[in-house]
Amino acid sequence: MFFSRSRDIIWTRITCAINSIRRKTMHSESTALESTVIAENTSDPKPVKKADRQFDFKLYTQRHIALKVAYLGWDYHGLAIQETADDTIESKLFEALKRAKLIESHLECKFARCGRTDKGVSALSQVVSLYVRSNLLEGLGVVTSTDCRASERKGDKTSEIQYMHILNKLLPEDIRVLAWAPVTADFSARFSCLQRTYKYLFPKGSLDISRMQAAAQKFVGEHDFRNFCKMDVAGGTTNFRRRILSFDINPLDNSPSSPYQMHEVTITGLAFLWHQVRCMVGVLFLIGSGLEDVMLVDKMLDIEKCPRKPQYGMASEIPLMLFDCVFEDVNWQRDEQAYEHLVSHFQALWTAQMVRATMLRRMLDSLEYSFLTGLGTPTLPSSQLAPLVTDQKSKSKSYKPMMSRQTSASLDELIDYHQSKRRRLDEED
Repeated sequence: MFFSRSRDIIWTRITCAINSIRRKTMHSESTALESTVIAENTSDPKPVKKADRQFDFKLYTQRHIALKVAYLGWDYHGLAIQETADDTIESKLFEALKRAKLIESHLECKFARCGRTDKGVSALSQVVSLYVRSNLLEGLGVVTSTDCRASERKGDKTSEIQYMHILNKLLPEDIRVLAWAPVTADFSARFSCLQRTYKYLFPKGSLDISRMQAAAQKFVGEHDFRNFCKMDVAGGTTNFRRRILSFDINPLDNSPSSPYQMHEVTITGLAFLWHQVRCMVGVLFLIGSGLEDVMLVDKMLDIEKCPRKPQYGMASEIPLMLFDCVFEDVNWQRDEQAYEHLVSHFQALWTAQMVRATMLRRMLDSLEYSFLTGLGTPTLPSSQLAPLVTDQKSKSKSYKPMMSRQTSASLDELIDYHQSKRRRLDEED
């Protein structure tokens, strides 16, 4: 019996050993099969993406051109390129220029702008000038470097690149090139501009347009506008005399009895200071609302009696647009087919915005009807529109007259401050 039990134990151990060997064998075969499958799948590696061929700018000439650009600036941090912000108009424009291989670097294309618009400001006719790649070997604005090999390039050398068509395919939908023009080597979008026109849109509300128009005419002519701008002494601006050629305020529709009637301020001048338009319009809103007298403009333009700028809020940036920039002897060119697409594109943008605006207006009509019916009031207090177009939201219910407010530093004080600051920095170096 003892031997019988011993045989059973031995047989059990042998069976367990055989099963263990079988499991190991099956695992090894499975691993080998998996390795084979992986090897088969990787034996024919995926094709490696070829590196982009380096574009040879030496096979092309360069051409000095001007671009007429329109943009809706509401969602951008201004026109000028910035180190701390990517969402500027120029950053998007340079990105498109580089993708189209029209420039190598924005630092080397001798870029100039006509008017620097701030955050939220739009433009219909902004003009920039720069050197870009050209198909031509000669012509107005065409230049050839010493190492240029354009004559060796195969392909068309008589038809110019379709700048407008190419850039509009690469730009965001709210930035578009309207036209381009070849210009001379001494042309500058900034210094060659003869005059600039800005437009500012606003609803009538309870504003007295006739008072605003009377005050606006006082800006016409050459004046020192230091009290109607942000003085950029640190940037080197110490001369604040500018000439305004015309200043008009006109309705855009025929509904004079409605507080929703849109009006348009049109200001034309030779050049403008930083925030000048928004400051002038902000003061006009105060006059139009009856908070200030028309003679306020005269007092603030008198630098001897008002050497320091009173502290006040500017008009909102959203309704402001650089409408036109005038140049002499600039032959603007545009592709008719591309221009047709451009019109259709802006019609689509207009449709989307107009549907939203109309929907809001219908809501207001319904709410106002209920308001008037419930209270029996003959007219709606249209002064509620004022906060929509100005930044002047006082926390106090009592209005403080402009000439009684705290003032900023004078021009002489600012100059002394920045000169002292420079001297300190020089001494530290």
